[in-house]
Amino acid sequence: MTEPIESPSQNSEDSSRIDEFIQQLIGKLTSRAFKNQVFWSLGSIILALVVAAVIMLMGGYNPGAAFLWLAVGAITQMDQVLWYASPLILAGLSVALAFRCGLFNIGAEGQLYIGAMATALVAFLFSFPIVIHPLLSLIIGVLAGAAWAFVPGLLKAYRGAHEVVTTMMLSYAAILFTSWLVGPNGPFWDGSMVPQTPRFKDTALLPLLFGNYLHFGFIIALLAVIGVDYLINRTVLGYELRAVGHNVDAAEYAGIDSKKKIVTALAISGGLSGLAGSTEIVGTYDRFIANWSAGIGWDGITVAVLGNNNPWGVLAGGIFFGALKAGGNVMQTLASVPVEMVKVIQGLVVLFVAAPRIISWLMNHTQSNREDVINRPMKTLPRLLSASFGLASVFLGLGVARSIMLTATPNLMTTIAAIILILVAVTGVLVFIADYSGDPRGSTILLIITVGWLEAAIAFFVGGGGVEFTSISMAVIAFVFWLSMRILAKNASEEGDIQ
Repeated sequence: MTEPIESPSQNSEDSSRIDEFIQQLIGKLTSRAFKNQVFWSLGSIILALVVAAVIMLMGGYNPGAAFLWLAVGAITQMDQVLWYASPLILAGLSVALAFRCGLFNIGAEGQLYIGAMATALVAFLFSFPIVIHPLLSLIIGVLAGAAWAFVPGLLKAYRGAHEVVTTMMLSYAAILFTSWLVGPNGPFWDGSMVPQTPRFKDTALLPLLFGNYLHFGFIIALLAVIGVDYLINRTVLGYELRAVGHNVDAAEYAGIDSKKKIVTALAISGGLSGLAGSTEIVGTYDRFIANWSAGIGWDGITVAVLGNNNPWGVLAGGIFFGALKAGGNVMQTLASVPVEMVKVIQGLVVLFVAAPRIISWLMNHTQSNREDVINRPMKTLPRLLSASFGLASVFLGLGVARSIMLTATPNLMTTIAAIILILVAVTGVLVFIADYSGDPRGSTILLIITVGWLEAAIAFFVGGGGVEFTSISMAVIAFVFWLSMRILAKNASEEGDIQ
């Protein structure tokens, strides 16, 4: 039986597709936007290393030896680099995808825990063939992470609740919920001294690729990068998500249902975070352990920022942070520099990446606010004072929360108050952004801060935190600002009706 011979036209068509793909790739790599992003990212990394070197010198460490062993550790332990990078890439993709739709998914850590927990249940409660078992476990983890982010998506789209607050609150809920599930007397505790599930079935574990650390999760992360890039840039859904992210009103005018797209974006984002937890739990661990993640979801935010919310930038950012983590262990051992310096470098990188945008945003709105103060002082000054109050809530909330957590024996009520104040601090950032930019939603967020300070005061009163009066005072001030903003908004509306 003779094999069919491919026609010259078919060969020519395949060749043209390959040429088109290569030309598109070259076009991306040589574009001005790509070059600018590379310039800012590399510049931010260099500045972060310079500042870190100054900090090391001030602490009595040798930055030359530290950076040398940091590089040596990363180069000689490539399996660890890619192992550390795998969940960071997936978590970074999760945050980046939400960003492209104009959303800030700060709850990747909680979605990661929920996905890992769901995967763990399938991995130790059921038995399936060797290929089907890990695949089914990962799918269930993705669905669980998507479901956990689906709720904030609904609240954002149909009730106007800010996703920063809702995703963060659900993140803490997920971490505490999974800790209870595997803790003493929890339904999935294995009865040992450690809060954990029973060991997974061997058929559920992901295989190693090479070395003692790198597992198949890295291949999954690479496929996710390709998939997210294709989704964002080559599908109708991706176009609609980006359109909503650029301008909701324009997207609605074009016939796009922005509410559904917001819910969809957060659900997909949560699914990617769930996948990050799922691959790590069946690739690195053979059981679910309480508090197993060392902040992978939070680090995913920094990876997304460094990668400018581009899937391929996220891949590079994840590998870079993976190199920092792998090399940091060698740096601590051979250069006697604390491994926490890696976190310092990460924070500095994000700071320098975001600094130009922050400065540009502040300059633009400062100019407009200066004009508003001159032309409409009675309307503008209360709004700017409210923005300043938002910043005061950030620093005071974080300061009090930190002092409570550093207490030798914080009780339950003061711990609850500390968690509330952390959320108040996050909300304070939103108040500053909204009021400084003239967003009318600032008054609604002020009401949330009022309730937060009031709840903290009640918790302090019951638990004896000693700062009840301060919390009540902040609640009263927030309420006064909220009332003032509502009155101003009402007067402006009445003036508009008269005109």
